[in-house]
Amino acid sequence: MKLKAGALHYVLVVAVIIAIIIFAFISLMYLQQKMTIKHGFAKETIANAQMGFDYLKGNEVPYDTPTTLDFFENKMAITTLTKKHWGIFDIAFVKSKIKNESFQKIGLLGTQNSKRDALYLQEKNTSLVLVGHTKIIGNVSLPKQGVKSGNISGTSYYGKQLIYGNTKTSTTSLPEINNIAFVKDFHKNYYKNTLENFELEAGLKRHQSFTENTLLYENTNSIRLANVTLSGNILIVSKTAILISPSAVLEDVILMAPIITIQSNVKGNFQAIATKKIGINSNCLLRYPTALMVFEAAVSLQPPSRGNQYEQQPKEENQIFIAKNSQVKGVLLFDSQSKSNPYNSQIKIDKKAIVTGEVYCTKNVALLGRVFGTVYTHSFIVKKAGGIYSNHIYDGGINSKKLPTQYAGLQINQTANAVAKWVD
Repeated sequence: MKLKAGALHYVLVVAVIIAIIIFAFISLMYLQQKMTIKHGFAKETIANAQMGFDYLKGNEVPYDTPTTLDFFENKMAITTLTKKHWGIFDIAFVKSKIKNESFQKIGLLGTQNSKRDALYLQEKNTSLVLVGHTKIIGNVSLPKQGVKSGNISGTSYYGKQLIYGNTKTSTTSLPEINNIAFVKDFHKNYYKNTLENFELEAGLKRHQSFTENTLLYENTNSIRLANVTLSGNILIVSKTAILISPSAVLEDVILMAPIITIQSNVKGNFQAIATKKIGINSNCLLRYPTALMVFEAAVSLQPPSRGNQYEQQPKEENQIFIAKNSQVKGVLLFDSQSKSNPYNSQIKIDKKAIVTGEVYCTKNVALLGRVFGTVYTHSFIVKKAGGIYSNHIYDGGINSKKLPTQYAGLQINQTANAVAKWVD
């Protein structure tokens, strides 16, 4: 009888162990299945977010209005896309959610153009004149008078051909930038945005996500940015001037002042909006996507001391200037509807300076350096040997073939967007 009881006890112990093993196996299988589903949902949310940005490449999306996208028949998947302005670029937020799994990507947007030309020169009944070692590589749009070689102080044109690409005829106006009206309004009425003030002090390191309110530092006096690290959703405004020193680290922020000066050896990427002048000193590296913009204020007419006619008061030259050995990767933009001095340059790219991206100017460009991308301009100008030469390029270069295909910049002729940079 004792033997039978012992055997029964042994059987029960074995049965319990087997049950525990089976339960553990079932639990493990269930957990593995649950993790597989969770991992699948996570992968799907990431894929949906990326498809949201792919959707932007071929579709126009309204600003500040969440748009729901359906990519699959999965009713549990919710993908929402929201687009907002950020200076001359846009910001897109794509969030995908499946049950408890969610994923969000934020991208700074520009527009891509796989058939980007090298030059668009506005029609004003004068031909383009090339002198020295000037070289234009890529397709161009020129006035009906075309292009010819010239001579300045005994220097002729040394190229084997005038344009290394196809030539089309331009019109009497430059191609329109679709969102330029917003940028002008933002410059004047930025306070209408949802803003949060902060204090700027030496040694400050501050990052602000684009999912949060814009941080604002504003001062009526000049602002010197030195020994600070600022990135993200930040706006710096001076009513006088902003000076950027090489000890300042700026990423994706927007700066606004009448005059903005970038000292030698500055590195970073940002957007700068001025009404008078932006000066970039030597040996700077402004990484992509940078945008430097001057919106010239209308010239006021003052009554003279005598007579009945109004005349323009003298004013200093408005300009974007890039010194030698500096690089800007992004956008240079000068816009003015006033009657600027026709003998001054409004954008000047010095010798050994390089712009990789787009140069857009409604007045005169003095091109002594190189543009790897596209130039849109009303006219070129050369000041040499005491003379002023309209619509001349002397030793300058434009090469659209050297612009990376991934470049996304100004909204010209299209509004569909591509990612210029991932942000958070």
